[in-house]
Amino acid sequence: MTERAVVIGLGRSGLACARVLAGDGYEVLVVDGRDDALLREVAAALPGTVQAQLGGYDPDVVRGAAIVCPSPGVPWTAPELDLARTLGIPVRSEMSLVFERCRGRIVGITGTNGKTTTTSLCAAVIARDGRRVHLGGNIGDTILDRLDDVGSGDWVVLELSSFQLESVDQPRCEIAAVLNISPDHLDRHSTLAAYIAAKQRIVEHAVSCTVLGWDDPVTRAMAAASSAPVRFFGSALEGVDGATVDGDTVTIVEAGATEPVIPVADIPLFGAHNVLNVLAATAVGQAAGVAKSDIAAAVREFTAVPHRLQVVLDSGGVLWINDSKATNVDAATRALQSFDRPIIWIGGGHTKGVAPDELADAVAHAARFAILNGDTAAELDAALAQRGYGERAVVADQHSAVALAAQMARPGDVVLLAPGYSSFDQFRNFDERGSAFAETVRAIAAGRAR
Repeated sequence: MTERAVVIGLGRSGLACARVLAGDGYEVLVVDGRDDALLREVAAALPGTVQAQLGGYDPDVVRGAAIVCPSPGVPWTAPELDLARTLGIPVRSEMSLVFERCRGRIVGITGTNGKTTTTSLCAAVIARDGRRVHLGGNIGDTILDRLDDVGSGDWVVLELSSFQLESVDQPRCEIAAVLNISPDHLDRHSTLAAYIAAKQRIVEHAVSCTVLGWDDPVTRAMAAASSAPVRFFGSALEGVDGATVDGDTVTIVEAGATEPVIPVADIPLFGAHNVLNVLAATAVGQAAGVAKSDIAAAVREFTAVPHRLQVVLDSGGVLWINDSKATNVDAATRALQSFDRPIIWIGGGHTKGVAPDELADAVAHAARFAILNGDTAAELDAALAQRGYGERAVVADQHSAVALAAQMARPGDVVLLAPGYSSFDQFRNFDERGSAFAETVRAIAAGRAR
């Protein structure tokens, strides 16, 4: 009798699980609480041995299954998963299946901010000397359904979210990196301590090397949890190995000796936080045995990842920047600190349970004008008013925010989309939000050019 697998969630991760489990010979049922035309189209394209149930499901759907695979958006404590565990049914996320099945050498990158850029940088650095590298995790295409193409000598560089890490029993990485920690996803993890614990799991299971942010006391303290050798990245390293900036040069520190890698001026990315991302990638490259010349070449050739301080348009003296990936306070603050010219800031969105005060402080300090929209516009508006910040407006949606910014922008200004919140009030994800921003900006510019 054919064994049955239940996959919860018809997103990218769920689709990958369904395809792979069907290939393993399971009879697969995919369930999703949503139901729309796009999902029906996706469901119709599933292999013949996969059935889809849209529009809701009961926790009892897991009964009789041989394996249950939840998407990252399903809380690890969801009733259907608790029931599966009670019944002795294995619960495996896409990422846990990756760790169980991957033949390559895994580099795992986590943290609150900078993950995507640093993961992409690390992949570029490791690939620069000709190694075969696969990029995945919480970035790009799913990796699970590409594992057949991964050889034992290949490197697999993964961006790993807290949602993904909490679902893996032993996230064993050849090289594990935690970049930084700031409050995020408290609506999912409830407490900052639980969020930190999810991130630290990658450190506890590192195999050959752990790379940690030196400037962040939380990540620095994680060194005590690592049985693997630790390298740090950050400013003014003291008595430790890793990567830092010495004067105006990215430098490797090894056993007290320093070796230059690349001038900071050659880094082709905005912001001091991106210097830290380069330092992290340098430390990872050092741990992977990449030559300094290859690290430098990979950094020089690197281009900004979409939706991360990405230049959309530079027209009429106004620079339009898409940082839709700035979905939390720390990321938005770093974006606001990345420019030495007047900023018109576009922000607001779906809350993650974090109060607006810290973000309001950053906006009041750095922005010439703030345009607020989305679910959190009212609370941001109130927080800015409390600070006596009057140069602000509340609009209905992001399209209206871009239109107002276009009216207000003067030569020399930066119009910065760095919302500080997730996108789920108006968009499916930050990619869609960033793409919509870029499309609106270009449409307005084209209309003026005619």
